[in-house]
Amino acid sequence: MVLGEIPTTRVSERLQQSPGHLIRVAQQVHTRLWSEHVGADLTAPQFAVLLVLALEPGADQRTVGERASLDKATMAEMVARLVRRGLVLRRRDPADGRRKLLALSQSGAQAVREATGGVVRVQRTLFEPLSADEQVEIVRVMAKIARLEPAAVVFTDSRPILDAQRAIGYLIRVSQQVHTKLWSEHVGAELTAPQYAVLDALELEPGADQRTVGELASLDKATMAEMVSRLVRRGLVQRRRDPSDGRRNLLSLSPAGQDLLHRSAAGVAEVQRLLLAPLEEHEHAPALAIIGKAARL
Repeated sequence: MVLGEIPTTRVSERLQQSPGHLIRVAQQVHTRLWSEHVGADLTAPQFAVLLVLALEPGADQRTVGERASLDKATMAEMVARLVRRGLVLRRRDPADGRRKLLALSQSGAQAVREATGGVVRVQRTLFEPLSADEQVEIVRVMAKIARLEPAAVVFTDSRPILDAQRAIGYLIRVSQQVHTKLWSEHVGAELTAPQYAVLDALELEPGADQRTVGELASLDKATMAEMVSRLVRRGLVQRRRDPSDGRRNLLSLSPAGQDLLHRSAAGVAEVQRLLLAPLEEHEHAPALAIIGKAARL
């Protein structure tokens, strides 16, 4: 496989119609590409913070958090980490001791310059399955889902992306944050979105082997193994060895798992409805198709 190439995977038909699932998988694709092209020294949210400061030096912490779409607690923790690493300088506003003013250090400015080429490659690779018109359209669609103002995408080889909100990876991340918030409000903590995907796949294909269920739910092997163990311990999934191949685990829903899946269905449907609410109804199907292409589904 060529570096940066993301395989197209199988996914259940129901989940292909779920904007939350498609956004989650697109975020997984973005995370893999970020690891390949940017690396582990700087996360995507950290880069967003540094980029904001490159564009707005001396901005206060609250403003930077808003620009980077980070909540107050996450922003405070991230800034503290960036200050300890010597990438960000922080001082009290002399006019208001409650406000913290931020600026890039020389090391922070260097980190932005060094990461920019990789970030541009991430955005371009995310766009590869899409035509030029589809690239413009997915930015418009994702900006609406993310509850942000639509903007054109601007890339250059020699300078940072001019506005972090114009990067498709950024829009995917913020859309995923919207999905997480809606899920917490309408489904709750009893079942996560990836766990729901596993239970949903098992209702469609009872007795499927663990690898197949992982593919249907768009989960990698390690994540799937850990999740199944947790679901088995909770009594939601039944697991047994395949009598014809002892290396394979066969999975099925327990009665408790089926009950939880059905009880969660109305909340999940409301999450999906609200995710697409900023779009006109006639835009829903094309939006799902285009996000699915970006997610390689």
